[in-house]
Amino acid sequence: MSIEKKIKLKENERIMTVVRRYGLTFFWSWLVIFIFIVTPFFFMFWLFNHDWWGQTLFILPVILALFLLTRTIFVWQRNVLIITSHRVVDINQRGFFEKEISNVSYDQVEDVLGRIKGFWGTIFRYGNVEIQTGVGKVILIVDKVKQPVFVQQEIQELRDRFMAKYVHDYSGEVAGTIIDQLYELEVEELERVKKVLVKRLRKLVDED
Repeated sequence: MSIEKKIKLKENERIMTVVRRYGLTFFWSWLVIFIFIVTPFFFMFWLFNHDWWGQTLFILPVILALFLLTRTIFVWQRNVLIITSHRVVDINQRGFFEKEISNVSYDQVEDVLGRIKGFWGTIFRYGNVEIQTGVGKVILIVDKVKQPVFVQQEIQELRDRFMAKYVHDYSGEVAGTIIDQLYELEVEELERVKKVLVKRLRKLVDED
């Protein structure tokens, strides 16, 4: 399945970057799969000399290894962070039959943090990317990605572009334009607008 089919793009929205988990972080999965495949062949002649149960002990680890290999590749390929010109979409594939999708528009993003932590993370340059809202709440964590600082910088740059365009698009009669747009929004989007308005009003009241 192509990336474009994983999400529905908005008008004028373009996919900029697709980020996947660093493949080397699946090391233990690759090691277990390797052991399950190699070990039966190492004892192949001995196992085949013991009738049906020897053949069963040969076949079962190979079948299990193929299953684990298929699952690991499936999860790896479908776990993606899609960075577009308008938002960040995190598709978290937990298994064959469980998937979680998080969608964060740039107008919700207050801060983006790229973090490399630990010995192996420092050696191989992988780590986490955290996206926070204006109240400091972490709303999205993408873990074990290659060069998280570069990913953080790209998200921040795209957010700045988006916000600059947003301000430009609503120049002039700001209130009237926004009110007109509100009638086109659904409940979920209106709830997001409500949160931003409450936050802005509280800030203005505090300043007074």
